[in-house]
Amino acid sequence: MPRHGFFLGGHTLALATVNGFLITAFVGCASTPISVETEYLFQGPTMGTAYRVKVVSPHLSDAGKSRIDQAIRRELDNVNAKMSTYQEDSEISRFNRQRTTEPFQLSVDMIEVLSEAQRISEATEGAFDITVGPLVDAWGFGPVKLDRMPSESRLAKLRQSVGWEKIEIGAPATARKSHPATQADLSAIAKGYAVDRVSQTLAAIDYGNHMVEVGGEVRTAGHGPTGNAWRIAIEQPTLGRRAQQGIVRLNDGAMATSGDYRNFIEKDGARYSHTIDPRSARPVTHRLASVTVIHVSCMTADAYATALMVMGEDEAFRFAAAQDLAVMLLVRGEEGGFTERVTQAFEAFRRS
Repeated sequence: MPRHGFFLGGHTLALATVNGFLITAFVGCASTPISVETEYLFQGPTMGTAYRVKVVSPHLSDAGKSRIDQAIRRELDNVNAKMSTYQEDSEISRFNRQRTTEPFQLSVDMIEVLSEAQRISEATEGAFDITVGPLVDAWGFGPVKLDRMPSESRLAKLRQSVGWEKIEIGAPATARKSHPATQADLSAIAKGYAVDRVSQTLAAIDYGNHMVEVGGEVRTAGHGPTGNAWRIAIEQPTLGRRAQQGIVRLNDGAMATSGDYRNFIEKDGARYSHTIDPRSARPVTHRLASVTVIHVSCMTADAYATALMVMGEDEAFRFAAAQDLAVMLLVRGEEGGFTERVTQAFEAFRRS
C-alpha cells in the first residue's frame, strides 16, 4: 500500500503537472458549445504537493476571486492541520503519540475520514490499511533507506501493531487503539477528502462549475468554460516519457489513479515496489501498473485506487466488477506495453 508520509508526493495522476507527473486537463468536447464563459485558475502549494482549482464563471470581480481563494486555502489548511503526520500538533500526530489503548477525542472531520478508511479496509479484507506505515518503512520507503531486507522476525514483530482492525471508532467522536504502538497514516485517503471539501465549499458559495485537483486527486462539478463536460486525461504508466492512456469526461464526479511505476528500489538485483500488501507484509509482485477509479467521492476513489493496486490484476477486477465500481486497470505486458481491463461502469465515462 503506497505511503509517502503525509503529504509528500502524490500517487494519483490527472489535470496538472505535479511533482513531475504529467497531469493534463482538457475542457470541452467535440460537441457544439452551449456557451463560452471564463475559466479562472487558482493554484499553489499544499500538503507537500500542489493544488489547482479552475472555476468557470461569466465574470469574477477581485472580491469574488479573493473569496474563492480564501475558501480554498481555508479547507486545505484545515485538512492539513488535522491529518498531516508531518505536523507535530496535528490530530493524527497526537493520536499516534498516545501510547495507550484509551479513547482519544477527535474532530468530526477526522472521524469521517477514519470511518471511510475502516469501511474500505473491511470491504477489501485488509488490502487498504492506514496502519501499514511501519511495514512501508521497514522495506525502505520511509525516511530511512533500505540497507538490507527486513528479517522475518522483524516483520512478525511489526505486524503485532499493524492491522486496520486495531483502530476502533467509538462515540462520541473518539477512536482507540487495541495495541498502544499502532500508528495511522491517512496519505492514501486524505488528499481525496481535501478535494471533496474544496469542491463542496465552492458549490456552497454558488460556484458550481469547477474542477479541483490536489496532488493528482480530482473532482469536477458542472461544466467547463465551453459548457461541456470536463475532460480529464489519464497518464500512461511509462518510465522515461509522458503519454496519455486515455481521456474521461466528468460533469459531477471524482477520479483517482494509483500506480507503482515511479517509486521502487533495487536491492541485490531485485526490484521492490513501494506498494506494500498489508496482508502479506511484503511488496507486491504482480504486473498491475496503475489503477484509475471514478466515484462520486474523491476520498472514496482515492482509497479504492490504493486497495485495488495492492490486490493485483485479477483480484482487483473481480472486486471492482462485483462492487460495480468504475475502474480502469493497466497491466504490464511481458514485452512492454500495457493492456487495459475496464469495468462496464468505467466505459460509460469514455462514451459520454
